[in-house]
Amino acid sequence: MSKVIEIFAALVRNPYPDLPKLCAARTLPLQGEIDFEAISVLPVNSNPIRLNYAEHYRLIVELLACIDTFETNPDTLLLRMQMPAGGRMPKEFLDERVLMLQDVSGEEAILQSEGKLYIAIEDTLPRHPLEVGDNKIRIRIFCGDSAPDLYGNLVDGVSEKLKELGFDAVKTTIKERAA
Repeated sequence: MSKVIEIFAALVRNPYPDLPKLCAARTLPLQGEIDFEAISVLPVNSNPIRLNYAEHYRLIVELLACIDTFETNPDTLLLRMQMPAGGRMPKEFLDERVLMLQDVSGEEAILQSEGKLYIAIEDTLPRHPLEVGDNKIRIRIFCGDSAPDLYGNLVDGVSEKLKELGFDAVKTTIKERAA
């Protein structure tokens, strides 16, 4: 039996409260009555927007840097990306181990079946009122056949980093997966 460690947390504040923010407001190219009707029926997320596009990228980069400080050496780092991504992609996302997807579950199944170690970062952090999201993050660490306690320092380090970045209610679970 292989094991997956999952870290779950909720973002409760802006991770960078003391940094000035560029205005991310943009005027939509609405011209006629039909445009305004179309935009008026779009659902608006009732969850608070705690970060913008640039801060979202920065948060993911900081999590990747935190992971790299531990010698776990995952084969792949899966990132769930919402579209539109809104801005320039950080160079850290171009690492050969990083794979960005809108749905990481299919790739996770492939990596597990091949016995490859991976870490998946899957968030639902809305960056705009028209985006769906509930300010949650899940980080899954596939241990393969290794004992999960070998990853204790990584789990503790990532959990502390999440708290530092404004996440609360950080919980860790270990799930067994059939090979």
